[in-house]
Amino acid sequence: MSIKLRYILLTGLFAVALQPLFAQTLSDGKTVVKNALLTPRDDQMLLTMDVCLDELKLNHEQSVVLHPVLVSLDNNIRVPFDPLVIDSHAQYVLYQRGLSNLVYTNVRHVEHKKNKPQTVSYLSTIPYESWMDSYQLLIEEDLCACGDLSSMPFVPSVRRDVPPNALDLIALVNATPAPVKPTLNLHGTAYINFVVDRWEMKPDYMDNRRELRKITDTLDIMVEDPNITVREVKIHGWASPESPYKHNTMLATNRAKSLTEYVKKAYNLPADVFAPAEATPENWIGLRQAVDEMTSAELPHRTEILQLIDKVLADLDNNITNQADRDELTLKTKYPQEYRYLLQNVYPGLRRSDYEISFDIRKFTLEEALQLYPTRPQHLSLYELWQVANTYEPFSDNYNEVVQRTYIIYPDSAVALINLANVALHQGDKLKAETLLKNAGESAEAYNARAALYILQERYDDAIRMLDRAEQLGIDVNRNREAIRKMLPYKDRK
Repeated sequence: MSIKLRYILLTGLFAVALQPLFAQTLSDGKTVVKNALLTPRDDQMLLTMDVCLDELKLNHEQSVVLHPVLVSLDNNIRVPFDPLVIDSHAQYVLYQRGLSNLVYTNVRHVEHKKNKPQTVSYLSTIPYESWMDSYQLLIEEDLCACGDLSSMPFVPSVRRDVPPNALDLIALVNATPAPVKPTLNLHGTAYINFVVDRWEMKPDYMDNRRELRKITDTLDIMVEDPNITVREVKIHGWASPESPYKHNTMLATNRAKSLTEYVKKAYNLPADVFAPAEATPENWIGLRQAVDEMTSAELPHRTEILQLIDKVLADLDNNITNQADRDELTLKTKYPQEYRYLLQNVYPGLRRSDYEISFDIRKFTLEEALQLYPTRPQHLSLYELWQVANTYEPFSDNYNEVVQRTYIIYPDSAVALINLANVALHQGDKLKAETLLKNAGESAEAYNARAALYILQERYDDAIRMLDRAEQLGIDVNRNREAIRKMLPYKDRK
């Protein structure tokens, strides 16, 4: 018996969400395959199709076998679906009586209805494997049902019913910072030591040289850099709570003045750069923070001491200063063991000098910013960093690196948070994006980014709510609304 076998070749790519339906006539010129549909479902690949036999002619002893096979694009892997056998009436009777001599296994037999319209619905599954993201589907036709296969390709055509990739559908809108260069502020703390009950600044006393360098090293860099203008230097002194409050007021104020004058004389800066010295006579705020961080094992009466400190702070907030000495005496006499511990281990750190330096960095052209970025990106404003980022392809490695660096330099900027969240969304990192967007503000770009996150999380109602807010604030959100429309049919699929 001669062998007559043909196949149709169907190709597909996972990235293509939907291709047109097809109706493909097989090589016998009579059998037509329609509506071929490949669907990944859990760990299975499901194939459904309609096989139209209206024009098929079979002789008395003939069976035809349709054998779908999924093949990798490099043709190295072949995985067959279950064969479909179309029997003539006589062959179907033999099959029912167990007398069929087919070489195929796991087959479905269908009796051909001679001279009548007939369409057979086919369904079969195979285990899903990663290479099936791209494939060829071969539908082989064995006209003798003998299994000796040879083949010839037909016109490629297939539809694969897979959820679209949401990342390909959503529109991410980056935030644009204002083209301004704001005055910057640098804060620090120096622990300057003074002789007991004195306020003269002695650079060589104890560790003062090291502590002074915290201030002077910073100012040295600023003064020497022609791109930086120092606007203000402000020093605030703190004293610990022991001794009378009035005496501490005088001591803390004069020590802050002494340190301010020392720094002022060291630099050739305009006199008005140095703000009048400020002081807090007793650092009960720092004491409370230190006690709050201790355990009851370290401080047995920790709760009672915190209550006493809170009372002092409340009085000081109301400018009631005459109670501070009494409360400090209560702490000393009622809890002597804890007081000695605090005096030795906590009070020294309460005597400190906070400094704040306000400065301007001049504006840079884009060319200057590109030259400066590799070595001194902290000199660039948010807008200048945004300009540098946009010299690269959006979401390229270089672009992402600049956006990440911008966030490091300006961690409290809503613009930096939004743009880095968009990078995370583009990379599919939903957890990072969600964390960043918590503090990203109420701008249109922030709401759009939250909508994109919710689309990726399949929280479509929340996404629509965010898009409504973004649209009210002036952003075109039609593409993201369309993304939701395309994703919704797949929401409940598993």
